Amino acid sequence: MQSAVSTALETEESAATRLVELVRPGKWLPTSYAGWEGVIDALFDAFLSQFDPSTQRRLLDDQLRLPNSATAAERLVQLASDLTALHKVCQILARHPQVPADARATLTPLERLPPTAIPDEALAAAAALARRIRPELLPDTLHPKIARGSVADVFRFDRAGSRTPTAFKTVRPDALQRIRREAGILTELAGKSPALELLAGSDFARTTSEALRDAALALLRELDFAGEAANLRDAAAFYALNPRVRIPRVEGPPLDEGIFMEFVPGEPLMETPIDPSERRRTARLVFRSLLMEPVFSGLQESIFHADPHAGNIHAQRDRQGKLRLVLLDWSQADRLSAPLRYALVELCLHCFVGKAPPTELLCRLMETRAEIAPIPLSADGDPLHKAFGIIERLATEGHPVPLSLLLLRKSFLTLEGIGHQLDPTFDPWKEMLLYAGWVFASETPFRMLSLPFPWLDAPAFYRSGLTTRTLASQALQMAARL
Repeated sequence: MQSAVSTALETEESAATRLVELVRPGKWLPTSYAGWEGVIDALFDAFLSQFDPSTQRRLLDDQLRLPNSATAAERLVQLASDLTALHKVCQILARHPQVPADARATLTPLERLPPTAIPDEALAAAAALARRIRPELLPDTLHPKIARGSVADVFRFDRAGSRTPTAFKTVRPDALQRIRREAGILTELAGKSPALELLAGSDFARTTSEALRDAALALLRELDFAGEAANLRDAAAFYALNPRVRIPRVEGPPLDEGIFMEFVPGEPLMETPIDPSERRRTARLVFRSLLMEPVFSGLQESIFHADPHAGNIHAQRDRQGKLRLVLLDWSQADRLSAPLRYALVELCLHCFVGKAPPTELLCRLMETRAEIAPIPLSADGDPLHKAFGIIERLATEGHPVPLSLLLLRKSFLTLEGIGHQLDPTFDPWKEMLLYAGWVFASETPFRMLSLPFPWLDAPAFYRSGLTTRTLASQALQMAARL
């Protein structure tokens, strides 16, 4: 099947094809999607084939230097060091529960690259750029390199006459050119929908094309420092009343090449000393702050971190010794509108009572008036996994799922993995039940008023978005089945 697919996508036998044979990305697919293995391998071949022959040969030489016993994860790590798009994929796979534990352990280091890997010439270039814009800045001689990412580096500067340091995040010139190139390749591959449809069906073709375009957009977001500054400001406003979350403050207007922000001391969460008795509370703090608060915000629009891998979550201790999260790198963020949140919470409620969601609810989730066929509930998993599974199935069937929902699902899977690493007994559904119970308790006064005054029983009056009559209806249906 591999050769037939490659022909349909107009690829030829090359170093790229040999790379595919070594890595075999199709093997990472869940068993239920095994029929698409050859198509995924061919797409990977087509992606690699877009690079010049010298780059392909260099990538292949790096792979051939690895021992024959190297695992697929180890080979992906090697490729990810040169290809930013694959670096982002590996960060997602590092927390995906369907990836084997040993593979996740191999991929996890890509969540945070060592600052010492930043070349001195990159530091010199960043210092020259920073001082050209802000002459009062001086490089911190003790620890100038504080973070390295797949696209940008972060450096620490002192300010003349001030004890408060500044962080400067700037894109590397080599990364700038590579990112734009890879994003262009992904967009070009997305245009091969007719060939994909011929080989794997229209649903797969639409889903894959949309995923490729979304991936290209995500890469370009890494270069949008004006967008990141806006995300930082919105996130700071969103978490302003939460003393357990810290967002770096933006300093001045963003540049085309980078952004200045407040330097917030801390260390990566997974490297922070945490007592065994504190691990469950920490897992709960991460899950509630990054997922539950945006979903149950009660605002017209809430912001959430769309790339919360472990390298972007740091920790510090307050004066009482309590752990506080420092959320970094808001280049990947998105918003949830109130109607979308209401529909998502109602979907979880239907999954909880064991009732397939009505088509009207699915249309609200998809933000469309087009007819959507009913989707039966899965027999496996808790209600939260079932709800996100329905979103995945809608995307797989070719429905135009809002990007924010897909990013929220990705965040959920990542946070679930982090929660399990902090506390092996961590259960996202139980945490949602506890949090939702607290939300419902806070809504009691409004629900009491809605009984004599039914016109007050509207989703906008509740953080959950669930009206009293919706809750009562679902409770009665559940009681009837029992």
